[in-house]
Amino acid sequence: MMLICHAGEGGSIMRRATLAVVPYVVALTMVPALSAAQDWSQPWADPEDRPARVDFSASGGFLMPTRWSDFVLLGSLSPGVGVLEQVLTRDVHVEPDTAFTAAATYWRSRYGLRVHGGFSRSSVSISAVPVARGSSSTPASAISGEAASVGVDTWLYDLGAAIGFLEYEPRRSVWPYGFFGLGGITYNLKQTIAPPLAFVERPPSAPAGNTIIVASDGRQFLLTTNALSIETLLAFNVGLGTDFRLPLKNGGVALRLEVGDHIAASPLAFRIEELSPFGAVPSDGGARYRLVHHLSATAGVVVQIGR
Repeated sequence: MMLICHAGEGGSIMRRATLAVVPYVVALTMVPALSAAQDWSQPWADPEDRPARVDFSASGGFLMPTRWSDFVLLGSLSPGVGVLEQVLTRDVHVEPDTAFTAAATYWRSRYGLRVHGGFSRSSVSISAVPVARGSSSTPASAISGEAASVGVDTWLYDLGAAIGFLEYEPRRSVWPYGFFGLGGITYNLKQTIAPPLAFVERPPSAPAGNTIIVASDGRQFLLTTNALSIETLLAFNVGLGTDFRLPLKNGGVALRLEVGDHIAASPLAFRIEELSPFGAVPSDGGARYRLVHHLSATAGVVVQIGR
């Protein structure tokens, strides 16, 4: 068998084959160039594919805890005067003072894992017994008691998450975010204290705060509070922050402003036990102290590693 090909047809076939190969050659030569030209700072880069970054911060500011206790009212029923209210506990709170915090956050795009700790040195204040004024039929009376103050170190710590409110870009100069976490609060008092109970007779009025009613039918009750020394409580942390960034080649530095709140139960405990011939029997221990908020506002410096 013989294959006959004219010279003109052979040249045409070769030209068509050459033109078909050209696009593949051009594509192969452009791949390395595109890879080399790609930069994470380009707006079309996928934020989810960006490399991780870490920032470290140190801040100082103000910590303002709310009160540890409410006034708890004990009412004794009497056919003559009705309900006679009495103040049971004195106001106990930590004085507002300066605070110092540190945090480390591992970021992927706009989501972060955050470790945070803080410290404040202040004092626990126990108010003096208030003097109540009685009505014309009920004389005023009070048990004397002076105000007291004890030094306390407050440690706050938590592990949680951070979420940026904007998509992250290395050149972004303002980075607002929110955070929340679970951790604890430790109070280290300089000396052990047991806030005393105080009784002040008052005329009947509407209940306020936490109220317990105990019937005055001849039964006797033992009322106690716990002693305070070193107290550790579970706490929930939530807050907002903003970084004012100065981007650098391999990271950045920033001024960080944060406001937050550590929320925990009060370290105070209150117990009611009924006294009987068979010993003390736990009665209604429904005195619930309020949640304590630790409001903070801090400003500090951040160092970021990675773009």
